[in-house]
Amino acid sequence: MRNPTSSCTLLAALVLSSCAPGAASQDPNAPGDPGAAPVANGPQVAPQGGNNLLKNSDFEDGTSLPWTTSFSAPATGKALVENGAFCLKIDDKGANPWDAQVRHREMVVKRGHTYTVRFKAWASKSTRVRPKVGMAGPPYAEYWSSTIELKTKPQRFEGAFVMGHGDDPTAELAFHMGGGLAAEGGVTVCLDDVRLDDPEFKAPPPPPQVKLPKVRVNQIGYFPGLVKKAIVKAAPNKPLAWEIVKEGKESVAKGTTAVFGDDPASGEHIHVVDFTSFAKPGDKYELRVEGETSFPFDVRKDLYGKVKYDALAYFYHNRSGMPITMPYAGEEKWTRPAGHTSDKSVPCAPGTGCSYSLDVSGGWYDAGDHGKYVVNGGISVWTMLAQYERAKHLGTSSAEFGDGKLAIPENKNGVPDILDEARYELEWMLKMQVPDGQPRAGMVHHKVHDEKWTGLGLAPHEANMKRFLRPPSTAATLNLAANAAQAARIWKTLDPAFSAKALGAAEKAWAAAKANPAVYAPASDNQGGGPYDDIDVSDEFYWAAAELFITTGKDEYQTALTKSKHYMSVPQTGAGTAGGASTSMTWQMTQALGTISLAVVPNKLDKDLVAAMRSSVVAAADTYLGLVDAEGYRLPFKAGGSRKYPWGSNSCVLNNIVILSLAHDFTSKPKYLGGAVEGMDYLLGKNPMVQSYVTGYGSNPLKNPHHRFWANQVDGKFPVAPPGAVSGGPNSGLEDPYGQAAGLAGCAPQKCFIDHIEAWALNEITINWNAPLAWVAAFLDEKGRI
Repeated sequence: MRNPTSSCTLLAALVLSSCAPGAASQDPNAPGDPGAAPVANGPQVAPQGGNNLLKNSDFEDGTSLPWTTSFSAPATGKALVENGAFCLKIDDKGANPWDAQVRHREMVVKRGHTYTVRFKAWASKSTRVRPKVGMAGPPYAEYWSSTIELKTKPQRFEGAFVMGHGDDPTAELAFHMGGGLAAEGGVTVCLDDVRLDDPEFKAPPPPPQVKLPKVRVNQIGYFPGLVKKAIVKAAPNKPLAWEIVKEGKESVAKGTTAVFGDDPASGEHIHVVDFTSFAKPGDKYELRVEGETSFPFDVRKDLYGKVKYDALAYFYHNRSGMPITMPYAGEEKWTRPAGHTSDKSVPCAPGTGCSYSLDVSGGWYDAGDHGKYVVNGGISVWTMLAQYERAKHLGTSSAEFGDGKLAIPENKNGVPDILDEARYELEWMLKMQVPDGQPRAGMVHHKVHDEKWTGLGLAPHEANMKRFLRPPSTAATLNLAANAAQAARIWKTLDPAFSAKALGAAEKAWAAAKANPAVYAPASDNQGGGPYDDIDVSDEFYWAAAELFITTGKDEYQTALTKSKHYMSVPQTGAGTAGGASTSMTWQMTQALGTISLAVVPNKLDKDLVAAMRSSVVAAADTYLGLVDAEGYRLPFKAGGSRKYPWGSNSCVLNNIVILSLAHDFTSKPKYLGGAVEGMDYLLGKNPMVQSYVTGYGSNPLKNPHHRFWANQVDGKFPVAPPGAVSGGPNSGLEDPYGQAAGLAGCAPQKCFIDHIEAWALNEITINWNAPLAWVAAFLDEKGRI
């Protein structure tokens, strides 16, 4: 691609072929339009020495962070650090120069400052590369760019510019290598000694490093009368002495560890500390073993009294189409205007077989992006409504989520607040149903999201990307059938009109799914939003039939559920998880949802059949209880046959805790409650990362989840995440470029994690993970206070 040209100062044997800035572009990561005038950003200047903005210039430590890669389909390839150089192996160069690129972010480029770019580069064959300094997000203005020719021998390049735009707190230095730039037949491009110098730049002091102790505890604490265990990373094969001290002084308990030995999931040799017998309430306790001291922890009954509310507050913060205001937001920094008000009229995506627009405003943003997905909303709504029904029929904490208990605008309407929050998503799901008179009427659109992926540091009300309805799917249709059937029975006396509307939509959706039983969302529909593809919806049919039967008692639905291959099923191996890791339910595997509802909510099944449903839950719980004893870090989860942890492994742990908790409800046996407690211990710090995976809780809490608005790590004008958001956690797949660049290849499953906003495969947050966090926190808070 041709660039605007200007005179450059020759300072080395080979200089950049152009020092002109690129023009602003409306296309993400696009170079400047060759026909456009350059953006005026001051005169070109001679390169100067100075302080380097880049945090990794020579790659001598074997990693490339914070450099990452970006491949846009159909481009493919991978990055590696080889012989002290950062190399990008391009297998498919894609269509556009930016389809294959490497980039460095996390830096501020300031107006009026003079910048010098220096680097050494070479390639496996002659090829072209386009370095540029510019905005990391829309409108992708460029402050400097050039196209250069690379040879097989290393060459040094230099160029300079004066920043004429306003300060950019999220600028990037990128090297575009794909499309028409790249050589045919694949090529490898290597960079080394890369610098972006500003004589006026002074590197800030590094942030203080938290020393991560080898003694790992639940960083919130332990219940006085329940199990208390900790893990110690220690090499000896003999028991070690331990003691608990109060505020670093008074010794209050002593004992010896039990040697577990080598633990494959963590890659560590570990010991177990059992201090269950210590029951004295207090705060600022520390556990000491062999000169190592744990983070402080409490012993008290109300450990999760605030967590249970913060976990639910996540959903209010992520409401679409509504301003997030005080006092409900908690602090002013989390307030914002309503996002995506344009969702009141969203058209079908071009070429998808429909020509109408729908009002699909409202609902929850699904995860770190601004998409809204019915199938992920479905399991999230079910979990929230199941929390309500479990408390009503089996528990003692219904009042804890009644009217006035949550910080939401509806908290004075006479309806339990947990139901108000669930209804906000339900109302949106109802809007996603195909109207009468249209093709596939009664089915449900799979999702709505942006035309293309947006960048980090983007408030919902500032987003202006076009949005489209994606086609209906059988899975989405059955999710609505199940959720709306739940809603119909729950709101029957609270709001009869809404109950009737929900039941009508549920039965219409069921009929539409029966008429269209194999309409699947394609895995290829992944531009601007996740595909959420699922080609086996037999489990959704079972779940929907169960909810409709509970609500209506109709023979049609009883016949459908009893004839299903999933009848009474509670799986213990997750569909779609890495290597079949252990879990009972995901958005893609929903049969357990139907079985649990039948086991918890009164219905027309015979008592012996309900008892059999409960036995299925207990059988799964027995499996997870066995895992607690078998796993070194004592969690109700294990990797599958591939010995890998899946994307969102923490959600598997949470959903398995739900199963253990229900087994305790059904049997009153303490062992299941103990298993649930230990699962939560893992999530809150008793893990090899010594990481509390929940924002705002623990001595080493989650800080930088992947989220467009809670993006303080990339731009200080955005807030940090509020307390109560849970990370997906360790993921052996390392699908995101940041995780790949972090030197995690070959990581032990529980160590495939980094707390960084760019690590979207390791550190994502989403509604279907926070919903079980809220469920579990409420359950443990109820049991811990007894």
